[in-house]
Amino acid sequence: MVATVNVVAEDYKSQLIAEVAGLAGAGKTTLIQALRQRDSKLLIGAELELRKKGSLPVFIRISPYMLPVLFHRCQSSRWFTWEEIKYMVYLQGWPHVLRRQANTSRKSVLLDHGAIFKLATLNEFGPVRLKDQHYESWWHRMYMQWAHTLDMVIWLEAPESILVERINRRDQKHAMKGKSMSEARRFLARYRSSYEQILDKLAAYRQPSLLRFDTSKTTMIDIADEVIAVCSSIRA
Repeated sequence: MVATVNVVAEDYKSQLIAEVAGLAGAGKTTLIQALRQRDSKLLIGAELELRKKGSLPVFIRISPYMLPVLFHRCQSSRWFTWEEIKYMVYLQGWPHVLRRQANTSRKSVLLDHGAIFKLATLNEFGPVRLKDQHYESWWHRMYMQWAHTLDMVIWLEAPESILVERINRRDQKHAMKGKSMSEARRFLARYRSSYEQILDKLAAYRQPSLLRFDTSKTTMIDIADEVIAVCSSIRA
């Protein structure tokens, strides 16, 4: 089942930036692989890594904006982990990197664990300080710039029992792998709620085109075909 939202004329462009989002086990990586095999005009978005030559200038360029955010005093909260700092740097400085990648390659860019994932993770699992009034302007800027960066969100979902089964069956590590069904369900429910909050926030600024699929009911081939058809209509 798929619902398409807000594919409007002002959004038409030849190179799209789209994020494949959803809970663990929903099939994001599998779909991205299927899409790349079926459409040569798609590529995976660059990820923020310090050891890559293109990442360090981003850290340097946004440091005047990030340092006051990171070092705001909040005694009731832990500080940020290194992974959370990288998420925040990505959210602050990565839109222009992705747009440059799309324009240079003349291809559309697919994100896995992109801005929506990072926003949802920080929103639900980040330090309490992020709920402080001091950070409201930072959240506002992130929602606004990513609402205008993402052209499409492909949301994959499945019943929680199926997601837990897939998490336990696959090889890669996950925090809920091997946990009880009740604990895994609570974890997934927290993430699902946070994702929905983020999608609602983005929609308040400018809603990207939104495709929703239940991967327990629709094959990856059919999903990939539908996504490619929508992308082609937007790029036409």
